[in-house]
Amino acid sequence: MKFRLSLLTMSWRNQFAKPTGTMGWIAGHLMAMKNGHRSTWVFSLLDLKPTDRVLEIGFGSGTDIARASRAAAFVAGVDHSDVMLRMASGRNSQAIQDKKVELKLGSAAQLPYPENHFDRVYAINAAQFWKDSVKTLVEVGRVLKPGGWLVLAVQPSSKNATEETTRQAGIGLSKSLTSAGFEDVHTEMQQTPPVPTVCVLGRRPVAAAR
Repeated sequence: MKFRLSLLTMSWRNQFAKPTGTMGWIAGHLMAMKNGHRSTWVFSLLDLKPTDRVLEIGFGSGTDIARASRAAAFVAGVDHSDVMLRMASGRNSQAIQDKKVELKLGSAAQLPYPENHFDRVYAINAAQFWKDSVKTLVEVGRVLKPGGWLVLAVQPSSKNATEETTRQAGIGLSKSLTSAGFEDVHTEMQQTPPVPTVCVLGRRPVAAAR
């Protein structure tokens, strides 16, 4: 019985990493319902402007795409789950029709956009799943305009996660951003049940324009 419960728990955690099938559809709705407070805090740090072109990596159910599209000029999204692409496209159908939102199936490691394309890039609970974080962050930096900001938020979901788990996640991401060439790297913490969320921010150097 314990083994079966362990497999079920693992299966649900996998759905939050890459939602698939019916379980993925349910996971997407759960994420949409419970993460509003966390997203509001992340967006206060993202500080979107009406002229900004923005990219979300791992858009999930598309609720944050909708939130961003109300504040920015254009919002793109990339997610590796076709289930989430369908869900997010339905949620943002009018904005997609109006050419204010564009959603694509894809990976953070190979973004389907040209260099110097976005003013802001953000990812909420996605960066912890990147297999080679430094290489992926170099790719993210490629699509950012010089001086553009990257915001990565992580709320650990492992069984025994604590505030220290969150802090260590922030330290690891900060080191990866620095190794990938980002400047002004710093972290912010927010109390979000059941464990805190860490937000790591970094800026693409203006010198990258050369």
